[in-house]
Amino acid sequence: MTDSQEPYDNPPGWTDPYADLNDLSGDEPLAPMEPPTTPPAQPPGSPLLTGLIIGLLLIALSVAVFQLLSPDDTEEAGATTTTVAGEETTTTAAGEETTTTAAGEDTTTTVPVADPYEAVPPPIPVDRLKMISNGFRVNDNDIPDIVFGQDAATVIGRLVASFGDPTEDTGFRVSTGQFGVCAGDLERVVFFGPYAAIVTKPGGEEIYNGYRNDLSFGELDNPAAGLETLSGLSVGDTVADLRDTYASEDITFGTDAALGDIYEVRGSTTGTLLLWGPVQGSADEDRIIGIYAEDICTR
Repeated sequence: MTDSQEPYDNPPGWTDPYADLNDLSGDEPLAPMEPPTTPPAQPPGSPLLTGLIIGLLLIALSVAVFQLLSPDDTEEAGATTTTVAGEETTTTAAGEETTTTAAGEDTTTTVPVADPYEAVPPPIPVDRLKMISNGFRVNDNDIPDIVFGQDAATVIGRLVASFGDPTEDTGFRVSTGQFGVCAGDLERVVFFGPYAAIVTKPGGEEIYNGYRNDLSFGELDNPAAGLETLSGLSVGDTVADLRDTYASEDITFGTDAALGDIYEVRGSTTGTLLLWGPVQGSADEDRIIGIYAEDICTR
């Protein structure tokens, strides 16, 4: 029989797995653990990536600041209205001067109030008023000739006394060049039937400075319709009459961008422009539509 064993005896062939361990009484040091190592360092960041991130942040910040500082596109009540150069604007205060910005210009012209011209007696019969290159020859020893550069109140006043109240008075305005005044200058055109007296205001003084006598202005029942030149030409006469009247002068025909067919009469020796105007054509039977003095802007 086998020997009986105590419950806690080691079985045959058993070996102690801890036999090789040192005494763990505390007097001996512990067996060394796995040697400590320095943790691996993080890989260095990319400079390009870092710069890109910073750049994007700066752009985002700039956009935000711009949106905060930029004005609102919505027009609010009371906002200032700006007129673009090149448009014509006129502001008129009751009983005061008018400020006008001419088309295509940046300057502002103040247009004065135009008071009506009062009659200056005595009246002059139409047959004693003869159109000359610079105004009127007055065939009256007691009344001086009426010429360009004279005070407009006196000159227009004499015409009012002779022909009655104007059929039209434009008042002062900025010229567009239609009546021979330089574009942008002040002009005032006073009509007596077909006769237009042109007033300018250089240096602030109103002066009589030009005329145009033209059938197209109408009102042919006005006494001024009987006006003629010193040599005897009237509007409505024919080209044959023109040639006979000014046979000793140089007569030419041409075209004008605004008027169409025109004629010119110049002194044969001096070449000075005596009169000109629109005409139906150059044939003998064609009619003279207008008799004009030289344009103010070309004198």
